[in-house]
Amino acid sequence: MRRGQTAHRADGELVLLTRPGWIPPRPLALDAVRMTLRELRPDEQLDGCRADLRRYWPHGPGHGARRTETYSAAIEAFDRPGVWFNGPSYRLLDVASAPADHPEGGLGLTFALGRYFDGLDTTEPLAYEEALRRLKGVARPLQGPIRRGLGSPFALDRRAALPGVSTLTVRAEDDDAYFFMHRREAGKVAVAMDTTHVAPAGEFQPHADVLPVWRSDLDLWHNTMREYAEEFLGAADATGSGGVTIDYARDAPYADFQRAVREGRARGWFLGLGLDPLTWKPEICLVCVWDAQAFDEIFASMGERNEEGVLVVGTRAQEGYRGIPFTADNVLGYAEHAGTLPAGRACLTLAWRWRRELGLG
Repeated sequence: MRRGQTAHRADGELVLLTRPGWIPPRPLALDAVRMTLRELRPDEQLDGCRADLRRYWPHGPGHGARRTETYSAAIEAFDRPGVWFNGPSYRLLDVASAPADHPEGGLGLTFALGRYFDGLDTTEPLAYEEALRRLKGVARPLQGPIRRGLGSPFALDRRAALPGVSTLTVRAEDDDAYFFMHRREAGKVAVAMDTTHVAPAGEFQPHADVLPVWRSDLDLWHNTMREYAEEFLGAADATGSGGVTIDYARDAPYADFQRAVREGRARGWFLGLGLDPLTWKPEICLVCVWDAQAFDEIFASMGERNEEGVLVVGTRAQEGYRGIPFTADNVLGYAEHAGTLPAGRACLTLAWRWRRELGLG
């Protein structure tokens, strides 16, 4: 090892909870993830789960106020962030892996429609509980009563398992590659404050709360395009509160994203699925590799700040920002840093593991 280099694990361990088949043997095309939407069964409703947790929440502000009913109500009363809306969200119910001898692998994901606060009320309390236990000096981490009551982290029907979609963005320029990170600022986001993550990333949600969009937006690339528009180009957050729907083939900047994919100048890959070990939130890990010219054209107006924090953009290119050099020290440095979110660490680890398959090595 040369002077100034840092030692890294050759093939870093993932910090997500997974099952066999959740991490494919190689990067997969996005359409290898087959998704269906169905109605909830009566036994998958969340009323009992919310009732079991009610005793943990504080009383509302003001003398004589009643106890807040849910975790989201407590946040609303005491620490409401800048981005705060109970929009429609896809709730993961089942994961079916392809048979071990299947040549391409892939996953089948079954969803129902839920709400963003469903996830806050039934999974985020796991992080609250662990923080409270640590403040009290309780031994045996990750063994609190809320966690024990939910049973296995893979019993997805016991809680509202609302996936996040995290995409590592790589800008490929000749024989070099660069990537971008995002610092999430306290007061701007509801969860994971003061952490670093890949970009773009967000909840897996339809962009409008209307029946046709619930089904048409069950699409990883649709979700990723909207996050690019919001985090890289400063577009308004498509939270599902409006009645106007997006035409991805014609509306800017989505038509530009779609054209880049059709022309082979942007390539999206599925890296894997796992659960955050603290909150048990499902995390869908992707990477998108952009040819430098396409990236520079589409993201020419990209800024360093957005509604949720600061983009780490590296040095300036001729048109816009070049990104952080895609080297072992940089990629694995972020992947092994405790301040990087687990889903981001997994994206970085897997992208480095498969850099040659992605055309980056």
